Amino acid sequence: MPNLLVFAGTTEGRELLEALSPSIAGRGLTVTACVATDYGKELLRSGLDHIQVRSGRLTEEEMTVLMKEKQFDYVIDTTHPYARLASENIKAACKQAGCEYIRVLRSSGANQQMACLFFSNHDEVVEYLNQFNGNVLLTIGSKELSKYTRVKDYQKRLFPRVLPMLEVVESCYVLGFTGKQLICMQGPFTSELNIALIDQIKAQFIVTKDSGETGGFLEKYHAAVETGATLLVIGREKVEEGISPEALLELLENTYHIALRTQDKTDLGHWFPVFTKITGKTIVVVGAGKIAKRRIETLLKFDCCIRVVAPEALPAVIAYADEKRLELRRKPYEDADLEGADYVLAATNHKQINHEIYETCKEGNIPVNVADDKEKSDFYFPGIIRKKGITVGVTAEGRDHVLAKKVTRAIADCLDNQS
Repeated sequence: MPNLLVFAGTTEGRELLEALSPSIAGRGLTVTACVATDYGKELLRSGLDHIQVRSGRLTEEEMTVLMKEKQFDYVIDTTHPYARLASENIKAACKQAGCEYIRVLRSSGANQQMACLFFSNHDEVVEYLNQFNGNVLLTIGSKELSKYTRVKDYQKRLFPRVLPMLEVVESCYVLGFTGKQLICMQGPFTSELNIALIDQIKAQFIVTKDSGETGGFLEKYHAAVETGATLLVIGREKVEEGISPEALLELLENTYHIALRTQDKTDLGHWFPVFTKITGKTIVVVGAGKIAKRRIETLLKFDCCIRVVAPEALPAVIAYADEKRLELRRKPYEDADLEGADYVLAATNHKQINHEIYETCKEGNIPVNVADDKEKSDFYFPGIIRKKGITVGVTAEGRDHVLAKKVTRAIADCLDNQS
């Protein structure tokens, strides 16, 4: 009888099980899922029919016994990319039991062009933090927290964000992380929530792993850029061999003759690339922080009138105003600031103000881009390349920021090499 074992507990594992559940009825295919904790079991969506879920950490020997007993066709490892010991045990157990091992890979969220500092391990991060003062938001989980007790004044400076599980909280208390220093929350975390936490604890540094897009890396990166905090990234120690989630679904479809993916192959886009003439148009940017600055610097490459409204502005934005390249209103936003606007960018640090701008634009039929809510945006800024009289816009429609950045750089390099 066809038989699968899935080591889950991650986003990739949950999505695989949810795809399998409605597809295996009546096909004689059985699926067993293993998660490390009861909490991990609770996170799985209810109604996973025909799937047996087991909770509790298994040793290599216990894995081997289970695999020999069930004789799985495939053992699918979707554990976290930093759970190296778990993957090693699963792989070793498969070898002993004679089961085929498949490692599902999570794409990296970081690249060397990002404004981050990269480290090989936690010890290097600790050494770096000891050279500076300032509060630190730790988003590395709880297993490696003991290493950070070597950071000077760690009980005052460090704010670990961990899962709200009793055993996790107890282990943090033993290490001296208590009270307001301990943030117990379950993700996923938006950029806005990360920004709020950074502002609340006045963090100057954020420590994270390269947990990929599904692990919330980009939301941390954008929050660091917006707040000016330094992002310290612990890279993956080695390149793993394995397959992507998409390739796994294709393999299972072909092996068991089941449909796991959306069968509509047309991949209809939602954002049509229109080149609109903005000569003489007034574009109002509300906000003058880092995100607004990037938008302004893009607009300065085009023939348009830029009006910036913000009570405070970055020095670069002030300099552009001094050079008469834009109009800067150093004041709190009011609806009157949108008078005569052809396009509006709501790029403040305050979600409520951005929403108010959105509502005003909707009433006035003004196209608006809301920096912290793509669903409210009539347009948004793609990756823009403007070289040698050629203008190119690149977007992945929010699905793969890393790929979009790579494509943007590749096109720019191609244009640079044209004679």
